[in-house]
Amino acid sequence: MIKKIILLLAIVGPFGLYFFYSWLKKLEKKKIPVVKLSIASLILLVIALGALRFYGGFDPDSKYSPAKYEDGELKPAENY
Repeated sequence: MIKKIILLLAIVGPFGLYFFYSWLKKLEKKKIPVVKLSIASLILLVIALGALRFYGGFDPDSKYSPAKYEDGELKPAENY
């Protein structure tokens, strides 16, 4: 779930910050710098994907145990 939130913030964050800033400063007459915001959003997306790549990985030598039922309860999958 946290991964989805990070990705969503990386994509939508710059636009939300700009609109919040313009609301605070009452800058309704200026045009929205879509190109700059899109570039900033792409940069943050690449950083977020890179961080998630190194944060959520498993060792290739780890053993995988699929999800299973034991005593009527579902046990989640495990890597150990």
